Amino acid sequence: MSDDILSIIEKVCTRVAAGDFENRVPKLGDDPQAEATRQAINRVLDVTDAFVRESGAALTAAADGRFHRQFLPRGMRGAYAHSAVTINRAADAMRVKVEEIEHAKAARFDLAGELESAVQSVSEQLATAATEMGATANGLSQFARDAVADAERGLGSVGALRDSSDQIRKAVSLITQIASQTRLLALNATIEAARAGEAGRGFSVVANEVKTLATETASSSESITNQVSTVQDSAKGAIRVLESVTESIRQMSELVDGIASAVDGNREPGQPGLSQLAEVLRAEVTRFVAKVRAD
Repeated sequence: MSDDILSIIEKVCTRVAAGDFENRVPKLGDDPQAEATRQAINRVLDVTDAFVRESGAALTAAADGRFHRQFLPRGMRGAYAHSAVTINRAADAMRVKVEEIEHAKAARFDLAGELESAVQSVSEQLATAATEMGATANGLSQFARDAVADAERGLGSVGALRDSSDQIRKAVSLITQIASQTRLLALNATIEAARAGEAGRGFSVVANEVKTLATETASSSESITNQVSTVQDSAKGAIRVLESVTESIRQMSELVDGIASAVDGNREPGQPGLSQLAEVLRAEVTRFVAKVRAD
């Protein structure tokens, strides 16, 4: 084979090695050996060119998601055929992975939608419950304040009753003293009437009546004193009970005020209540879901 023929073959191979698969070895003359070499080299170039074009087209289609476009292995043998099968298997694997990713993406969207729906429902229920709790707590707080006021008025009334009982006891004590003195005077009058004889008989009857009335008055005073003592003891017990109840209601009022503050969010500056927290939760989940869908 002449040097010119080798030079032509070298140039063609150099261009092909540089990526120019359009080059082919031209006719090299009438020498059968040279012609056979030319045809063999050109077949290699034809097969290589076809492999490169077909593999490029199959991989480009796979990159675009058109997995139905696979490598057509017709005319490929040996390593070329094996590589064609490998490319098709890789494209199939890519298709499976893409389908899995799409399925996962759809599932993520569905989950995000369900999460958003659930959180919105919960936040709405929480906001409604917070409103109702706030109204109830405010109502209870007002009720507790009214109860404290009523209990304090009751304390005042019972205290006034105790003071009145003290005044009654003092008045009864004075009546008892007067009755005692009246009995003494009646006794003296009876003695003097006896000394007067027949002339003092009428006065003696009057003196006995006064003595009897004074005795009955003293007895009634003693009964009243006992009743007043009973009333005072009851008043003391009622005062203790009312004081205990008032303190308990006052503590309950403070607790209810705390609940109302926590619900309304005005216990501390910058601290949200349940309604505000529900809105914050809904806003954050909406933002999260929007980000998930955008990704």
